[in-house]
Amino acid sequence: MSQIIKTIIAQQRMLLQSWLAGPMQRLTAACVRCWPARTALERCLAQGLDTLPWCKHLFVLDNRAHQLTANVSPGGLLPAYFERDRSGRPDLSHALAGDAFSLSDAYISRNARRPSLTAVQRIVDGSGTLLGFSWRRL
Repeated sequence: MSQIIKTIIAQQRMLLQSWLAGPMQRLTAACVRCWPARTALERCLAQGLDTLPWCKHLFVLDNRAHQLTANVSPGGLLPAYFERDRSGRPDLSHALAGDAFSLSDAYISRNARRPSLTAVQRIVDGSGTLLGFSWRRL
């Protein structure tokens, strides 16, 4: 891959991160206030979806990377994903290692077979204790 293409990709990733950072931080703060009540978290995610219209799914994981909510999508809740273990997902590795925010490399989603990116924000309480992760599939 040419250096020009690598530079353009890096610039686009930085732009996407800047678009996501503020809304994700606000959504994470809202999640902390209603932690760990599933219904309240799903309500927060549904409201947050309005600020992230290009997202396909939003959901929250606990500190073991088990899903605490249904997937929240523009079409509504997808409850079949509740309690799913996502700890083995490669796009979670940076967040598990301590990064406050991470954006995955592009990949083809397993189910929809479409290009995707995943953004993960760590959720910590006021004392810095890791509660879990807020996850967005773009």
